[in-house]
Amino acid sequence: MALSRWIFLLSRHLVRADEQVALGQAGQKTADLGHVFQVQGWIPRQDLPRLTCFAEGMGLATWAESPTSDDSPPTLMTNPDVLAGGEDLVTFYETPGYRDWDPSVVVFFSFAIFFAMILADAGYALVLGVLLAVFWKGMGSRPSSRRFRVLAAVGLLFSLLYGMLAGSYFGAAPPPDSLLAHLHVLNLDDFDTMMKVSLVVGALHLILANGIVAVRGASIAERAKPIGWIAIILAGLSLYLGAGTPVGRDLGLGLGSGGLLTILLLSSERPLDSFGSLLLRLFDGLSSLAELSKLFGDVMSYLRLFALGLASASLALTFNQLAAEVYRSDVPLGVVIALLILLLGHGINLLLAIISGFVHGLRLNFIEFFNWSLDEEGYPFAPFSKKETAL
Repeated sequence: MALSRWIFLLSRHLVRADEQVALGQAGQKTADLGHVFQVQGWIPRQDLPRLTCFAEGMGLATWAESPTSDDSPPTLMTNPDVLAGGEDLVTFYETPGYRDWDPSVVVFFSFAIFFAMILADAGYALVLGVLLAVFWKGMGSRPSSRRFRVLAAVGLLFSLLYGMLAGSYFGAAPPPDSLLAHLHVLNLDDFDTMMKVSLVVGALHLILANGIVAVRGASIAERAKPIGWIAIILAGLSLYLGAGTPVGRDLGLGLGSGGLLTILLLSSERPLDSFGSLLLRLFDGLSSLAELSKLFGDVMSYLRLFALGLASASLALTFNQLAAEVYRSDVPLGVVIALLILLLGHGINLLLAIISGFVHGLRLNFIEFFNWSLDEEGYPFAPFSKKETAL
């Protein structure tokens, strides 16, 4: 506490040190040739009018050109303020390449859905929602905290809706014939159904990833390969969901065969001008099909949504049963002990669910989704500017 009086002074010195480093880096991009001084750098296209106006006012000359294929420009990610929390999630792991796409909006909503499926309890969502409402105003002091509170609000809204569908309120089911009971359509103890739900969510997530790659593809090979993977994913879903039915079997085999042939024959960029090139193209196709095992493992990885949600619900139910047994027993201070079991048990379970929701909700985006949708990693755009500290 005594040393806290130096925080502002230390902050000023830290800002000055950061500015000196930035100035040194900018100085490496300048040329001083006699009476001519040149500086080169990257600038967002929308800021070019400001640069032009400044140059005219100072009597300077400017030249602007778009990046070429030999350049490696930084990545500037711009999203609406409401959805900018997804940008923070993306850059937590990596910055997409300049020529790649911005997955911030997709990650924003997919993370919220995954967090809801892992939390799997409407009561927990309400508790976290009340805490968010209490700290909402205080979280508006910085842009990063403002973005996070919007992301948290959307995630908790999805968690509340999913918890109502799962019929779990602090591990307890709603009263029979009540409105909440009618909203209870998912049974977490129905392993077969919940596994199907998790796998469908995972398959749709990877279909979206490959679909984006196919839309952005510039050549036949760049589009054919992700389309083939989409067909294979749909084939697996058809065989799994339609097991034992002729329609599911025929549709699955047809989609699977079409997807395999598409990847085998069309996923290579080699020109087809000889028998040798045909063999090389087939070899490239076979090499691409080696990713089939990775695709299977990535889809199966989404089963963690069901497993973690079931674990959270099971722990909540266990703590409720322990508290009820103590309450009905002849133990002295049974009511107090039962309340302590409920508070501590659900507090620990809620903390574990939050950690699991963040870790695995991000992991499914960073590992599975990014592997199928992003090709290269870039570096963030850092504007050269003076920095300020808040008093």
